[in-house]
Amino acid sequence: MPYFIASSAASGDQLYKLGFDESVTKWTDPGFSLNPSDLTFFNNAVWFGGNTASANGDQLYKLGIDGSVTKWTAIGANLFPSDMTVFNNALWFDGENPVGQFQLYKLGFDGSVTKWTANPGGGNGLFPTNMTVFNDALWFNGSASVAEGNQLFKLGNDGSVTKWTSIGAFLNPSDMTVFNNALWFNGTDTNANQIQLYKLGFDGSVTKWTANPGSGGGLDPVNMTVFNNALWFDGDTPANGFQLYKLGNDGSVTKWTNIGTSLSPLDLTVFNNALWFNGLNAGQSQLYKLGFDGSVTKWTANPGSGSGLEPVNMTVFNGALWFEGQTPTHGFQLFKLGNDGSVTQWTDIGTGLAPVPVSTVAGDPDSTPLSTFNNALWFQGNNPNAGNELYKLGADGSFTLWKDINPGPNGSFPHDWAVLG
Repeated sequence: MPYFIASSAASGDQLYKLGFDESVTKWTDPGFSLNPSDLTFFNNAVWFGGNTASANGDQLYKLGIDGSVTKWTAIGANLFPSDMTVFNNALWFDGENPVGQFQLYKLGFDGSVTKWTANPGGGNGLFPTNMTVFNDALWFNGSASVAEGNQLFKLGNDGSVTKWTSIGAFLNPSDMTVFNNALWFNGTDTNANQIQLYKLGFDGSVTKWTANPGSGGGLDPVNMTVFNNALWFDGDTPANGFQLYKLGNDGSVTKWTNIGTSLSPLDLTVFNNALWFNGLNAGQSQLYKLGFDGSVTKWTANPGSGSGLEPVNMTVFNGALWFEGQTPTHGFQLFKLGNDGSVTQWTDIGTGLAPVPVSTVAGDPDSTPLSTFNNALWFQGNNPNAGNELYKLGADGSFTLWKDINPGPNGSFPHDWAVLG
């Protein structure tokens, strides 16, 4: 059954359960705002960070298969567990130790919690982020030292932690994406003051893959998405702003588009043998299609409220691509892209429904499954009378305000998602 986080005036942020009968139940209420975060499934339980309303501040909690909720740790004044990632039969996370340093922690299969590193980093600890599993290891961005800034680290399957790179004064690897037996990432070449595409090979070698000057600050590759045996991303160009690029399986990097002064492709989503994205041209953001043949087509010409359709939060469900789009008079509403290519405004609720899947509104989306349940997609949406509340998109296309969790106009802002049982 799914669990999510929502807020009420009476008890603040708490954990809620969506039952088999689709009833909504407030699952926690310890007498203070629990403020759960980063719901993550591991070892037949859901783990999350939460407030203790004590000297221990924010700690690790466990939601068991029997529905019990247990404060699992009492480490320092604030553990602040985040970026929880499953690897090698354990749950790894970034946590604050009693002396105020952020280190790598391990939650073992037996439930034990161990501070795994004692790296001083630049003074505030290792600060492990962007944890990504590749080639039987966990790779992450960590603070190496004042001189080297953030570098690439490796957690091996034997538990060893190794600073893997010593590149410049601040490599800061991000947007790590597995493609073609390698891990690709955005990294800073401080010698050239440019952000470029880097490759971590299967053999462990690290290579700066591009030397594209962009508009001065480098290629700056972001929004990396695998499609049709290639890695596509948004990258900077010398004269046309951000455009769509292709990294082929042969390692070649090609600027794929030359549309307007900055196409700025974002929210790249694979659907129906094509890659769809939000693109900007002539002051309007529209829906674009990258076909299987490599062709790029502006798919919509919706004026929205003046700046275009502005399609965001694209989500594949029930043979269609659903997204939030701008309308001329009623703000952001739910739109549907059918498998026949048709685009339909699906809702007309209030003056700004702004529908977002509950799972999309998460602090750590890479550990969050899509918020589908009982053949429906569950949303957060802004109701004109109830504020941001829980909505259901049924398989039949119906879109229904499902539960006014926080009665009144302020809303409950349902977010994050985990499935247990």
